[in-house]
Amino acid sequence: MNRPVPINNLKQPHNTLVADKHLHAQTGSGFLRSLVVCGAFLMLLFLPNAAFSAKEITVIFPEVASPYKGIFDTILQGIKSQEGNKVQLYPLIKDHELEGLKRDLQQQRTEGIIALGRRGYLAVNMLQTELPTVVGALSLVPNGVSGISLSADPELLFARLKSLVPESKRVFVVYSAQTSGWLIPLAERAASKYRLELMAYPAADLREAMLHYRSLLQETQGKKDAIWLPLDNISANNDVVLPMLLQKAWDKDLVIFSNKPSHVQRGALFSMYPNNFGLGQELSKLLNQQLEQQGDPQVKPLDRLRLAVNLRTAAHLGLNFSPRQQEEFALTFPSR
Repeated sequence: MNRPVPINNLKQPHNTLVADKHLHAQTGSGFLRSLVVCGAFLMLLFLPNAAFSAKEITVIFPEVASPYKGIFDTILQGIKSQEGNKVQLYPLIKDHELEGLKRDLQQQRTEGIIALGRRGYLAVNMLQTELPTVVGALSLVPNGVSGISLSADPELLFARLKSLVPESKRVFVVYSAQTSGWLIPLAERAASKYRLELMAYPAADLREAMLHYRSLLQETQGKKDAIWLPLDNISANNDVVLPMLLQKAWDKDLVIFSNKPSHVQRGALFSMYPNNFGLGQELSKLLNQQLEQQGDPQVKPLDRLRLAVNLRTAAHLGLNFSPRQQEEFALTFPSR
């Protein structure tokens, strides 16, 4: 019967020092390998995110002449400034073929689309693609697509109103439910935040809009009341509504603000209009959200904005702006 060998009698290396050195060498080389692997991992970890998450996106936009070309060029620069996307540009010409666009999207392995302007929006609608898509550079309303409207965020408009005219208490707006109705709940929340009373009147056509204006002009009083002109062809009609409102506002010291610098040039106190580079950046971010989350379609008002101010109207209203405020004026009328 074999007896178990006592541990003390197991054969030991004849040279304990040599054995220790051999073990140390093995351990050291393993440690070095671990360091190399760890270092490589850290290098990958801190490489730009584009190396991992670069998406192939296509921007569909109308090919137009100046000055509109400059607007689209700036939006495109904003889109391309966002890291992590490989951007392919697809300019639409008058005789573009839908089948050619479909083929190009497939060949480019496009993962998402940004459509600019009305023609870009119509082209995407005709494509009936299931690719994640966002739309911009038009007066978009919620209708089952995602995008950023050219309509300014009411919260930013009201914040600017209070900063330029602290006496403001009430904001009057006449609006088309079809075009601007989606902004009214946002405006109500913004009015509450800035302690303003919002007086909103829906109008089905130009005739009804004029009736509302004639009625509200009878109760408006000086600088505490302001009239907001949204991006609305009915309630902010340039040929009928605007001349009448500007004359009454001048006579009664009322504040008019809008979404169009052209209104400021004609006499409105201020407007907040698109920062086109910022719009491009926001469209790119919104598309990335769609690619990552695949959430429900959403339309957002524009919050990347520039400020135009009519200094002659401001002087007529007795408004004085600090140097710091004036630094924020991107456009002034009359031109300085």
